[in-house]
Amino acid sequence: MLKKILQDMYIDPDLLAELDEEQKQLLFCKMREEQIRRWKDWESETSEEKKQSLFKSSKPRRLTGRVNVSFLHGADGNPWTWVMGEHPDDKSLDEILEAETHSKADTLAKRKALETHSYLLVHFHSKLRSSCKLL
Repeated sequence: MLKKILQDMYIDPDLLAELDEEQKQLLFCKMREEQIRRWKDWESETSEEKKQSLFKSSKPRRLTGRVNVSFLHGADGNPWTWVMGEHPDDKSLDEILEAETHSKADTLAKRKALETHSYLLVHFHSKLRSSCKLL
């Protein structure tokens, strides 16, 4: 079963739901190892010229040379992972979305208040000018 999952790089959501946290983390690590293995295989098979043509972009690169990516490793030597919502201090998705909604509503309310204030100032000044002309 693991061989098929690593070959397809896909796991059925129902099957994933049946796994406990330790099994999920182990599966994640195995899938990441497989990704790295495939990348190294591809890198060794692909010529340097072909790589350059695949990764050329229209924008000039700011960095010269190769960019290196490294992953944090835990005490056990495996890549360090963090699952959002696993820590007691983590906000739930509902709390995050609610805070975002409140923030957007607050920004919109402030913008509307500023527009209303600006409109009233202009309107008040024009009324004031017209009343002063009458005197």
